[in-house]
Amino acid sequence: MFSKRPTVAEIDLAALVHNYAALQTCSGPKVAVIPVIKADAYGHGALPIAACLAAVGVPGFAVATVNEAQALKDFGIKESILILGVLYEEDLPLVLRGGMVPVIWEPESAQQLSAFARQKGKTVDVQVKIDTGMSRAGVLKTEALAFISLVKELPGLNLVGLLSHLAVADGEKEWERRYTENQAQAFAAVCTGSFEPDSQPLALHLANSAGIVRYDFSGCNQARAGIALYGSYPDDRLRDKIDLRPVMTVKSGIVLLKTLKPGSSVSYGCTYTARKEINIALLPIGYADGLRRSLSGLGEVLVRGQRAPIAGRVCMDWTMVDVSAIEGVAIGDEVVILGTQGAEEISAEELAATLGTISYEVFCAWSPRVKRQYLRS
Repeated sequence: MFSKRPTVAEIDLAALVHNYAALQTCSGPKVAVIPVIKADAYGHGALPIAACLAAVGVPGFAVATVNEAQALKDFGIKESILILGVLYEEDLPLVLRGGMVPVIWEPESAQQLSAFARQKGKTVDVQVKIDTGMSRAGVLKTEALAFISLVKELPGLNLVGLLSHLAVADGEKEWERRYTENQAQAFAAVCTGSFEPDSQPLALHLANSAGIVRYDFSGCNQARAGIALYGSYPDDRLRDKIDLRPVMTVKSGIVLLKTLKPGSSVSYGCTYTARKEINIALLPIGYADGLRRSLSGLGEVLVRGQRAPIAGRVCMDWTMVDVSAIEGVAIGDEVVILGTQGAEEISAEELAATLGTISYEVFCAWSPRVKRQYLRS
């Protein structure tokens, strides 16, 4: 019997620090790398991740929401926190407490924030996001200079930075490179048009993880590192350009072994029927933990350094695997869902490929029921 639930996610903080240093080296000494720790640090745990990176002297953090930023501030994070998402009316009192830098891109929000700041007798640092081709959040590049001028004129607002977001930096086809270069040129044009002699220098940032590794955006003094920070390559062809180490390993364990006779079926729907005598291992992990149900009959796990296929449908709390080919398998054996065991590895990229998604979703899918354990060496 296990002394406690064996389904855990181990977070290697040494690998995290290694990845940050590698990204900073790629960016060069004149570009400060901002760790993106939104969505609970891509499922890795925002508070411990922030504390670890703050200890090595990162210049600040980026999150998606004011609530994510407030949780970090309540935890004691002193660094500035950039809010990449929408600013809502209910967020205004929190933003005015300080240490947060909202990103704005439309006049109404800018004017509301200005009025609230003026009412409270405070000044708020803000950054402006320019849509250079993502066609998502951001002021259109054709309207950017007028909007930036408005922000500069509004009382209570202090413009401290400009940013944009790359759409296809993770690709290296000719059209993708051309598209990225066009985005960079559009961003540079707005930055140049916003410059005023004797004004305070602005934070200028365009690069994401792929952009950091693949491009050199002259004129930018910051970059935002997301997925690569956690050891996943935004494009497999970048492996020879930067050494990244996986930060997360998801493990469970065998709590029951059964020998099934030919004709016996496994799990809901009886989608898996034994054609010969097989050994089935029961794992206390399921789709409520983040092990996607769509891995039923497709996914594999690692047991004693060997691959074992998932048998039948993944349940809410349980997963069954066929361990017939694994010699000496026993109750209590460690099972790796994501990570390395012996010479074998199931990477986030492999899991994502099996699921038809991306590694970002693989990381973010693990629920709070999977306890995070932080390894510090």
